[in-house]
Amino acid sequence: MEKQILENGLCIVYLPIEGAYSASVGIWVSAGSRHENIHEQGISHFIEHMLFKGTATRSSKDISEEMDSLGGGINAYTTKEYTRYYAQTLAENAVSAMDILCDMLLNPLIDPDELERERGVILDEMAMYEDSGEDVANEALYAAVWPNSPLGRPICGIKKTVSGFTSDDLRGYIRNNYTPERMIAVVAGSFDRDGMDTLIQNTLGSVKSGGNLPKLDVPEFIPSLALTKKRFEQTSLAIAMPGLPSEDKRRYAMMVLNFIVGGGASSRLFQRLREELGLAYSVYSSHSASKGTGLFTVLASFSADRQERVLTEINNVLKGLLDGVTEEEFDRARAQIKASNIMGLETVAARASFAGHNELFEGRQITSEEILDNLNSLTRSDIDMLAADVIGNPARALSVAGNTKSRSFYKGLLSFA
Repeated sequence: MEKQILENGLCIVYLPIEGAYSASVGIWVSAGSRHENIHEQGISHFIEHMLFKGTATRSSKDISEEMDSLGGGINAYTTKEYTRYYAQTLAENAVSAMDILCDMLLNPLIDPDELERERGVILDEMAMYEDSGEDVANEALYAAVWPNSPLGRPICGIKKTVSGFTSDDLRGYIRNNYTPERMIAVVAGSFDRDGMDTLIQNTLGSVKSGGNLPKLDVPEFIPSLALTKKRFEQTSLAIAMPGLPSEDKRRYAMMVLNFIVGGGASSRLFQRLREELGLAYSVYSSHSASKGTGLFTVLASFSADRQERVLTEINNVLKGLLDGVTEEEFDRARAQIKASNIMGLETVAARASFAGHNELFEGRQITSEEILDNLNSLTRSDIDMLAADVIGNPARALSVAGNTKSRSFYKGLLSFA
């Protein structure tokens, strides 16, 4: 692996993989919904869509046909903290694939007519999420926990802002946020190193620096209750408690704890609520880590008449974890986490994604050996102490979407204390 920082601040990560017949190229931009002000909600995601709609020299159709002719695929996604544009192709076409990505980012057309068409697509996408109980419960949870922070807002934005964006709005946001010191170019697999170097130097490397990275807001966790009454086939809930920030060294212990709580079919939540009691079709836990903060969440979907029992059983499972995890649970979870992390890095595309994520959040590359060392060094005591800090924290937030009951009904079920 080789890392370069160009004069304008652009970071390039080269990850040659011996024996690979393919390449994965990508550009990570430190511009997501967390970087938006209240009037810009959803603009990062809107830009992600619009960059596929043509450049000064390529139409939207040209981009698709050219990628197909290279024997590859191109895609993108937006998160709260970054937007990633990437392509996979045969090794001999890696430079051409990166050329398309650079053209999209540096020379977007953002045609007003195309913008109006894509606006309709995005509004339809937002409506689709509104039809999902789990999505509605989760978004309402974030908004309640972090009410005055960009982290509490949906990545897609809200109808009011998305309906009002103009081409000039998008160009202004790109100008202010798509700057080289906020970009990471990642090239993995087999590729023409000299050709790639020349291309990146002449494109992204020639962009004028835009200054320092913006300071991110780090919100305080607000205990809360959010109820969204909607006609769904099932009722969904999301329970949150303060988690770990992405920079916390206990993240490996969190992987194991999350797996034991609700990260797999052998987890306590799944076994109790799904297998033993048949109370919920979907029940699981997750941990979302951001710079400076994080959330540990339990989500479930079930028949509306089972709300009290589902909440009671979830609380009982969480409470039981404060008595400690078993040796069998610990060994099983750690083995699964080790396998999923290592096996997950066996493809060129996965290694490219991992490299970009590491550079963005760590400023360095984490090796498979480091992952294994950190997991192997964990003890049951590490998991028990983390459970005491996270699950034992009395701060709670609950979001319910569907056939909701009165606020007083839920208040007695918010805590197992």
